[in-house]
Amino acid sequence: MENATNSTTNNAIVTAQTYQIVLGCLAFFLILPFVLIPFNRFPLGSTGAVLVGAFLMVSTTVINQTDVYEVIGDANNLKTIFLLWGMMVISSYFERERLIDFILNKLFPPGLGFHWWLLRLSIIDSLVAALFTNDVACVILTPLVLNRWIEQKRDKHELNTLLLALATQANIGSTLTIFGNPQMALMASKSNAFVDHHSRLELKTCVEYLWLPTFIVWLLNLIFLISYHRLSQCRTNQTVPKDTSSEVTVVDETREREQPSNDVTITVPRSTRFTERFRMKQLGNSSEVASTISVRRSPMMIDRCVSVASFPDIEEFVAEYENSFQSSQSRTFKIILCTLLILVIALLFASSDKVYFDIGLIPVGAAIILLVADTLINQQSPIFILTRIDWNVLLLFFGLFVWLQGLNSTGIPHWLWVKLHLDSATLTDMNSLLVFFIFTLLGSNIFSNVPLTLLVLEQVPRTGDHLNLVLYLAFLTTIAGNLTLFGSVANLIVAQKALTSSIKYRFNFLTYLKYGFLTTILLSFIGMVIIYGLLQKLP
Repeated sequence: MENATNSTTNNAIVTAQTYQIVLGCLAFFLILPFVLIPFNRFPLGSTGAVLVGAFLMVSTTVINQTDVYEVIGDANNLKTIFLLWGMMVISSYFERERLIDFILNKLFPPGLGFHWWLLRLSIIDSLVAALFTNDVACVILTPLVLNRWIEQKRDKHELNTLLLALATQANIGSTLTIFGNPQMALMASKSNAFVDHHSRLELKTCVEYLWLPTFIVWLLNLIFLISYHRLSQCRTNQTVPKDTSSEVTVVDETREREQPSNDVTITVPRSTRFTERFRMKQLGNSSEVASTISVRRSPMMIDRCVSVASFPDIEEFVAEYENSFQSSQSRTFKIILCTLLILVIALLFASSDKVYFDIGLIPVGAAIILLVADTLINQQSPIFILTRIDWNVLLLFFGLFVWLQGLNSTGIPHWLWVKLHLDSATLTDMNSLLVFFIFTLLGSNIFSNVPLTLLVLEQVPRTGDHLNLVLYLAFLTTIAGNLTLFGSVANLIVAQKALTSSIKYRFNFLTYLKYGFLTTILLSFIGMVIIYGLLQKLP
């Protein structure tokens, strides 16, 4: 296997011309900072940067123009897009119907102890992340939980631990299903190309092998969060506050100052799913809140709106948007919504060689049925749900496919893969496993988890047993997102939602790092060892 891999690597580097290798590396490493780091003077953003990178790969002939269509039209790549799109539509309907709001009202009554808050929040956070991705979980739950916390006038020293729980438990819970986060969806679709069916990351495989490490890591993280809160309380008790009366009323005063004017502004329902990292990071250094606009006849753009021109003026659009995203009064539609979600999970879980249910078409089919049912039962146009689809993420994936294909065509990623001896590593011994552990943990935070996943899967041959690699890669790239505030988009969403809430709380990088750095390394290692033990029991 090693000789075959080495010859493949040599052929890849020989096939690529020297200028293509140089230009391909330049197009990758010059664009990478714009994908990961915000630049105020040049706010290109993650999606824009990736598209520029793809353009450079094609314009410098690192890859051929015809290869672009082959890469984008690859069946496994399209399955990733279909899976994400379908689950985005389903999650948008759940958000509109306020089903999660109802559950939260029951879970967090007044007077509940904070350790019970953390336990119940961890459960609902992880389940929503597993069903609708970690990003969506943080988008929906963070403002709802903060509102409950503010209404109950709880101790402000609980806030850091509360936000840490929202971010970290969502990432951990998302490892439980193949649609829990984008890299899991990507691995599920890409692994369909493996000849060995046992090596594919299907929903059944994911639940079978990852539920135990996910649960243990989730439980340990909950214990760490409770311990972190108690340590924070001890430090707080050792310092005497200068003015306790002002601290008690800070929330109420802030909310009073935030009351909107009745005559000059209206609230525009903005898109809540910010997934471009540069926008999230910028919010960490500024107090920008762009939720209101003046009512005047001037051109403007509403996020993800595809039909603004069909409305005579902006007031009419805003009114119709607000009305259309109100929860429906139809019990029948809510039953259909929940039934379809259960059906999607059941069909993907039951998929096998004999009875195959496509990982991309099943969610898309369920989404289309919901669009039709909403039109027939509630007389609502699908356009208002479609405007909430995170088209930035889908376009980002198309750009990533082309951009990273250009880098792969240079042969450099495969050369590095061979130099680390990961090409011949079976990941059944602790030495090779430690190398892969360090490589994945660092790579996920340097290159981001989705690009790293794409690069790694491109180095794996279609034949052979790759179950070990797939499981370790799925688990480690996801948990590695808890290392720093910028390690996962879900973390940044929590920080942004806290900053734009009525209390305008700044959840900064150092606060997250003090908790996330050591706990993530420890929890990732423990989870990896548990997966190792489970795989050793296989016949």
